[in-house]
Amino acid sequence: MWMPGRFIMAGFAVFVLWTLVRAWRTGIIRDGIWLFDSDDKPFMYALAFASHSFIVVLFAAGAAGYPPSEVFDFVGLGWLNSFFLAMRHA
Repeated sequence: MWMPGRFIMAGFAVFVLWTLVRAWRTGIIRDGIWLFDSDDKPFMYALAFASHSFIVVLFAAGAAGYPPSEVFDFVGLGWLNSFFLAMRHA
């Protein structure tokens, strides 16, 4: 991957990780116009936390130079590779 792109991916990973640390400490995830509180909506809070955690892994792997297809294989979502490949050629 292009080196400035890797720095941008690393910056995104650090930013999202910082928001996760803030969400862990306060119990609130602010995502755009939505607000998920761990006491009020625990399922939505956990879902948002898990999805943001996956985004941190994806961005950190991209910053390290791994393509998304290898990350999907590593976390057990290898079927997404064929889905994205089919969408690209459609």
